[in-house]
Amino acid sequence: MTTKKPDWDHIRVFLALARTGSLRAASQELGVSQPTLGRHLSALEDVVGVVLFDRLPEGLRMTEAGRDLRPRAEAMEEAAFAFHRQGDAISGIRDRQVRLTASAWSALFLAGQIDSKPDGLYLEIRQSDDTQLLTKREADFAVRHGLPLTGDFITKRLGTISCAVYATERLAYDMRGMGPDRVFANAPWICFSEEFDLYESQRWLLAHIDGNKPLFRAGNTAMLQNALRTGIGAGILPCFLGDSDPALARVSRPIETLDSDIWLIVHRDLRAAEGIKQATNWVADMYKRRVMQLSGARASGGEGMELK
Repeated sequence: MTTKKPDWDHIRVFLALARTGSLRAASQELGVSQPTLGRHLSALEDVVGVVLFDRLPEGLRMTEAGRDLRPRAEAMEEAAFAFHRQGDAISGIRDRQVRLTASAWSALFLAGQIDSKPDGLYLEIRQSDDTQLLTKREADFAVRHGLPLTGDFITKRLGTISCAVYATERLAYDMRGMGPDRVFANAPWICFSEEFDLYESQRWLLAHIDGNKPLFRAGNTAMLQNALRTGIGAGILPCFLGDSDPALARVSRPIETLDSDIWLIVHRDLRAAEGIKQATNWVADMYKRRVMQLSGARASGGEGMELK
């Protein structure tokens, strides 16, 4: 008598459905057609002998049996990730590019230094704040504005990124004349889109303009920088980016309360891999060498008014 055993592909589908709640979303996540996902789910239910999801007109709803089995499936997933990470560590990750996931400003900074990477280092930089990409093996190490709350990671503080208010030279001149007491009420402002409202720099600006509606909201840093160049308003940029843009001028000195510590995060299983060591050493060196640029320090002591 042969006892059927769950197939790992079936369990991956089960977890994707549990997390997304729909065949369509799970299909997009896994890159597998919806009919194929349905077959995997039915096959898994046949093996375990219970219904894992109720099929409803509005979508899938996990059953009590599904909820009971989910932690076991997640433990299997973590074990599979650990297996692959250990394999990567043993191989030294020599046969493929090293994948770095970084917060937006760090991703822009490192992309701007890419010409200094060591020969033989093949690097991919992906903009993301999701540290779970490390656990899921979708990235090899990360650079973040904060430490992860969970996970078996090795962390190292790389340095600080400072930011300031920037505008075109003409608008910056007018804003400096307003003084720090009136500049937030009287000047035009632009900022990031609402999805970034929890970011510290965004919260700081919105609190200071005190309910005034921004003239424009941008979906990413490059878009915001281009909008600043038009002269429509002023906004916050990291100093390494704003100071290097000849179309922009500083309105303020670096805003000390918005200084952001930057951390390197690598999974413990991969810390000794040859490719990871080479890539993380390069990243750490870039933050060390460019500390003046990242902090917004200038020979003249820094232009602009003090904003707190």
